[in-house]
Amino acid sequence: MSTYPNSPAHSPDPASIARFRRTDRLRGLLIVGLTFVLCLVISVWAKRKSQPRLATPPAPPSTAGVVGFPNAVDAVKTLARAREVSQRNLLRGISAEGVKSDGTIDVAGPLGRIVYSFQSNAGEGPQPPREPDTLARHPYCGRQDIKVLKDGIVAEADAAENICAPKPSDPLPEPHCSLADVWAHALTRGVPKERHARIEYYRSSAGPAWRFEAAHGKGRFVLYGDCKRELEPKEAVNVGQ
Repeated sequence: MSTYPNSPAHSPDPASIARFRRTDRLRGLLIVGLTFVLCLVISVWAKRKSQPRLATPPAPPSTAGVVGFPNAVDAVKTLARAREVSQRNLLRGISAEGVKSDGTIDVAGPLGRIVYSFQSNAGEGPQPPREPDTLARHPYCGRQDIKVLKDGIVAEADAAENICAPKPSDPLPEPHCSLADVWAHALTRGVPKERHARIEYYRSSAGPAWRFEAAHGKGRFVLYGDCKRELEPKEAVNVGQ
């Protein structure tokens, strides 16, 4: 005569049932605990990610990477170093003062200095501090100037609170010619080579452009970014941010 599966002969003993239930409870508690820890880690990570990246204090001046320092600095060749120093990545302009006719600048003298201006795309780069779990009040693009002076290259304090323009212009590309090329055009106009000039690389309504200014009757003009043609006044309007 066969025995039924649920007969007393096949029933698990109480000790086995108790062990199974304890193991099951431990597994449940372990799953709950791991889930709690994971949620906590995700919460901390999300809170940190929601906080803005703040600007770091500028480092002391340095001469590293400043090509031709101090008496014959090449502003275009030093641009790469300026990018490394800045906390932002979009070039908005270059301004060089005391530019000699060979295109170099004596930053040790009273006239010479170079300023590189950088920004970021909206919401990128250092942002202004804000309360936890709050959104930014404006789209911030920031601003930072990098200067080459008699002590070397140094960053100005980052202006993280600068908001983006309603219609931001494209950033400037790498220069396609040098300050020496701009000066070469000035010499063809009759500007004496003994003069010192102010040369600016900026975004005009026609595109990247070079503005030349020197104390001479024909010492004011604007060249297109490749230094191959002069721009008309309506083309030379500054539209950069």
